[in-house]
Amino acid sequence: MRRLVIVVAALLGCAPAVPTLSTFALPVEGKTLAVKAGSVELLRGTSGSQAYAQAAVRNARARHEMQFGSWRITDGNQAWIEANDFTWDSVATELGKGSYRNAAGDVVVSVEARATEGALELKFAAKDPAMNRLSLSFACSETDHFLGFGAQADGVDHRGHTVALWTSEPGIGKRIVDDEYPEAWMLEGTRHASSYGMPTFLSNRGFIAVAQTDARAVFELCSVNNTSWRVEAWSNTFTLWLFHGDSPAQALTRATAGVLGRQPRPPPVAFAPWNDAIFGPAEVRRFAKYLRDNDVPSSVIWTEDFRGGRENAQGYRLKEEWDLDRTLYPDAEAIARELASEGIDWHAYFNTFIVENERIFSEATAGNHFVKNAKGTPYLFDGVTFKPTGLADLSRAETREWVKGYLRQALDIGFKGWMADFAEWLPHDAVLASGENPLEAHNRYPTDWVRLNAEVLKERDPNGERLLFFSRAGWFGANRYSPVVWAGDQRTDFQRDDGMFTVVPMGINLGLSGVSTYGHDIAGYQSGTNPNSTKELFFRWTSLGALSPVMRTHHGIDPRDNWSLEKDAETLAHYRRWAKFHIQLFPFFDGLSREAEETGLPIMRGLFLEAPQDPATWTIADEYVLGRSLLVAPIFDQGVTQRAVHVPTGAWVALDGSASVTGPVDLMATAAVGEVPLWLKRGAVIPRLPERVDTLVPADAPTVDLDDVKNERVLLWAPGGTETFVERDGTSYASTPGSESAFAEAGAPLPDCANATQRGCVARGTGRIVVRLAGAGPLSGSQGVLTITGPARTIDVEVVTAP
Repeated sequence: MRRLVIVVAALLGCAPAVPTLSTFALPVEGKTLAVKAGSVELLRGTSGSQAYAQAAVRNARARHEMQFGSWRITDGNQAWIEANDFTWDSVATELGKGSYRNAAGDVVVSVEARATEGALELKFAAKDPAMNRLSLSFACSETDHFLGFGAQADGVDHRGHTVALWTSEPGIGKRIVDDEYPEAWMLEGTRHASSYGMPTFLSNRGFIAVAQTDARAVFELCSVNNTSWRVEAWSNTFTLWLFHGDSPAQALTRATAGVLGRQPRPPPVAFAPWNDAIFGPAEVRRFAKYLRDNDVPSSVIWTEDFRGGRENAQGYRLKEEWDLDRTLYPDAEAIARELASEGIDWHAYFNTFIVENERIFSEATAGNHFVKNAKGTPYLFDGVTFKPTGLADLSRAETREWVKGYLRQALDIGFKGWMADFAEWLPHDAVLASGENPLEAHNRYPTDWVRLNAEVLKERDPNGERLLFFSRAGWFGANRYSPVVWAGDQRTDFQRDDGMFTVVPMGINLGLSGVSTYGHDIAGYQSGTNPNSTKELFFRWTSLGALSPVMRTHHGIDPRDNWSLEKDAETLAHYRRWAKFHIQLFPFFDGLSREAEETGLPIMRGLFLEAPQDPATWTIADEYVLGRSLLVAPIFDQGVTQRAVHVPTGAWVALDGSASVTGPVDLMATAAVGEVPLWLKRGAVIPRLPERVDTLVPADAPTVDLDDVKNERVLLWAPGGTETFVERDGTSYASTPGSESAFAEAGAPLPDCANATQRGCVARGTGRIVVRLAGAGPLSGSQGVLTITGPARTIDVEVVTAP
């Protein structure tokens, strides 16, 4: 690896001499802060007026309006104090201190810079502690791209947008034409309203920027001023991190090793199909039997109405109690045991809402567990049930323990995990037991919530081998605790603003924030302002779910009217096929999860992470790569069976063997409603389990569990390129180009298989070549060589070739 040189300089028309690592170059005179990595300029301050001064501060008072977990925030119009002259005041080997000054020469903002390998930390502080807005402006070129910002649904490149980051309900539908508030802002989302917005982005200049602050942060990305981009923290201090690398992947590795953090290893069950069942014991038992009787693999049934449910005008809604509804589920312990014998973990549902007229409300009042208002009484607002609702004060130790008690009760019953929902609703003017500033505690509340869940599961499962929860809201640090993040409540429709399409850019953007294990509701959730899910939508979304790290169904708010896998035989067959495809990918997903722990690279990746030299990849939001070499291009539009696909740099082969191409290239792909255009990079090796596996958790016979098939692999191999894949246990698959066309194992030619059990032979009867290895290879043939290093296993190699 070449040695990275970071230059932080005050520039006035001339370039400084290139210093050694972590040495600051300071010309004699200078007025502009610039940051370089080697010869590449990462940042250059711009001198302008008001907010677009190189640095600016002000004291402003904003108006916050909150309804249903959404906010309309209007800032004051107080004038900015401009500071357009920058100088370094002192510099040492790895530390520099500088100042931004106004026209009178007074210091307005100070900066302290510290550099380490590949990382630059810039701490900015307003000189006047009364200031509560701090803005920095930098030059924007015509070729700049800004990707990330957490769970953003509209795309991956946000150039030309103003991204305001304040954790909130994403809204039902979104205004995607601009960044203004819609008229019905309390229900419809703004373009960047998000449960998991993060003040971080990837620049195509080769760095990841992180604005480390818990306050509201606003990024104007060449939107108001097309020659500048600006970051504004609603605070008088914040830290701007720059993580640079030879590639976007290296920059992400450094950022996630630092302030962004990485997700913990999820247990194997995370990568199995999950299903939902509600309406009581008979229905849960019936559905579990239906899955097994119809050979549908599944490892989880999650039952959100374990706490009870009610039918109303909004559909089937949960009771807002925190414990088991013994009337609806009188024999819950028995259900948990029965499901466990079938290799199915039972999951529940929790949030931190405390709703009036529920039993939990009286208990919270008696225990002083509410977030308070300025009068010292429970802070109540209109909640998801349209009743007065409060929140548990997670800043209070006694309340945290009280909440944990309910989570432990669920584990005692036999639940193996749950959805940890919401956490976006902490009021901006709340009073917390800790005395924290609510304008900063608001964004931290999701992290407090997932940390609490993680602490409870760690008590029972210290190594994270079985129990898990999944969450949707996040901020700094949340990914360090939450093993699975899901996309939230999309519409049960193809609509581009908030339907099926949005879950792909959300996953790609979250991957730049340290989230790797990600999923979404198959066929969506929200039908309040749009139609219920259809058969076509269910088909398309099922295959997308199977090609995501986490595959999970949801009944939505209209469980009886939404489409489901039980609607007809064709739907059942479709779902079963893709559920089998997904569960077979376990060694692949688990290996990518190991890579995510070690490198911070997500399982689901934007094309720019693998082909950054291809300019087209920086704006593509409707394709992704699983790992390095499985290109997924779903179809997102109703009634459509073709789409344009951008195949990035490299040699690729269609998974169905229909074509091979060399990228970068744009082509048209055709996919019937049950299919997805999929491409393997030449050399790719994808380890899979055999098709007969039913579950990834222990089960009684005859259910086939992970332990039953641990010594079997079915590899997908696209020979002709150089690629390596490593499973979590260290098993390595290395593919290199070769010259032989006939198949041989360890140099011995392989005959055609004479029967279904013969090994050391080639089966050609199904339209796909399958090599049944007698040992561990190496396998040569079809212009490639596959070398396998690891424990002894029974291995079949499905060879993917094309004309």
